[in-house]
Amino acid sequence: MNAFTDFFGRFHPLLVHLPIGFLLMALVLQWLCNKKKYAAIEPAVPVAFLLGMISAILSCISGWSLATGGEYEEATLELHRWMGIGVAVVSVAAYYFSRQTKLVVKSILAVVLFLLILLAGHLGGTLTHGEGFLTKGLSGITKDSASSARKTIVNVQEAQVFNDIIQPVLLDKCGTCHSAKKQKGGLRLDGQEWILKGGKEGEVITLGNAEASELYKRILLDPLEEKHMPPKGKPQLTEQEIALLHWWISSNAGFAKKVKEVEQPASLKPALLAMQSAAVTMQKPAIPDEPVEPAAPTILDTLRNAGIVVLPVATNSNYLLANFVSISEISEKTVGLLQLISKQLVWLKLGYTSLTDKSWQLIGQCNNLTRLQVDHTNLTDASVRYLTSLPKLQYLNLVGTKITAQGVQQLKGMAKLESMYLGQTMVKGNDITVLKKLFPKVQIDSGNYRVENLATDTQLVKAPPAKK
Repeated sequence: MNAFTDFFGRFHPLLVHLPIGFLLMALVLQWLCNKKKYAAIEPAVPVAFLLGMISAILSCISGWSLATGGEYEEATLELHRWMGIGVAVVSVAAYYFSRQTKLVVKSILAVVLFLLILLAGHLGGTLTHGEGFLTKGLSGITKDSASSARKTIVNVQEAQVFNDIIQPVLLDKCGTCHSAKKQKGGLRLDGQEWILKGGKEGEVITLGNAEASELYKRILLDPLEEKHMPPKGKPQLTEQEIALLHWWISSNAGFAKKVKEVEQPASLKPALLAMQSAAVTMQKPAIPDEPVEPAAPTILDTLRNAGIVVLPVATNSNYLLANFVSISEISEKTVGLLQLISKQLVWLKLGYTSLTDKSWQLIGQCNNLTRLQVDHTNLTDASVRYLTSLPKLQYLNLVGTKITAQGVQQLKGMAKLESMYLGQTMVKGNDITVLKKLFPKVQIDSGNYRVENLATDTQLVKAPPAKK
């Protein structure tokens, strides 16, 4: 395939919509002008058919050029190709007879042309967006939707790492472009053989080393980067799914091992346990469902100039994450700036910082927080009481603090709390048993471990501008 053919083929997604619009308009006009009331529009019918015919022929040529890239499943591609050619051929006939008076022929051609447009369009959508795209919106009321519900895992330790945990993620988030129906970049991710084979640019995973795996690196790219996967506008992997993928590759779990046969970092246990339920779907990140207005750019600039890393929690979301990773000395004034984004702030990372009592009180006023990481801070039983005023908090990381079991008990009234991490704290031995009874709905991880930093926890930030 030469460069010009490749270049022209890439105009197909643009050109293909023109004949649909022109020809459907022509069909409507032809139907209307049969009524005396609209007889005056009859001269416009041949013009509409002519434009539709020309654009249909150009779409066929560009589509044929695009198809030579070998990225599409052949059976569906062949059907789409010949349906498209059928549209072009019938549009020529429709243009010719649009200037005639034979009403029966016009009606037959109109019905055939309409059906061909529907079929060609549907097959084109299948090639572009994957099989089942048309009915994907009905997934909430269908029983066999692969993306709305996962295979029930009664005991996650007996589940197969690849088949039961990783493969559903790849099919859900990558299957539309990398499956039997479509192989963008020559890559398929719907089976062991294809994953190991890689794509046009070579291997995509390096078992035992996630950071060296092209698949994992593409996922971590900025969403605005051209090579970020999945592409902008497509459903993105959640933080939990990325962690699972990292674990699968780095642990060299391969394609046959069970979960119990693979070492499991303590930080991954909540993600695995979340899958162990008779009716569980992949756990969603703690992001509110209700919409919120975006924070003003001037306010975001103020926070960033103070050294606070502020990022959206997900693509196309106005909710925000704030991270104090780049600030060595945190003043009460700096913490107070969080009130400027209190409506949008849902995730807060304060790990390895030291705050005053007033600052902890200000944290307790961030009423929309759902995730709070205060690991390895100076939090104590005295300051933890301020966190009890966070009504929406679901995730709380207290690792490496000086909190005791008595301090944790102050959190008993937090109805939304789901996960709590108490490793390397003053909570010891029998205290954990007591706390688990006190918090029956909370997943308590006691561990005596150090929570590992994944690549998803790392952000490239610039130092705040020097004060003049």
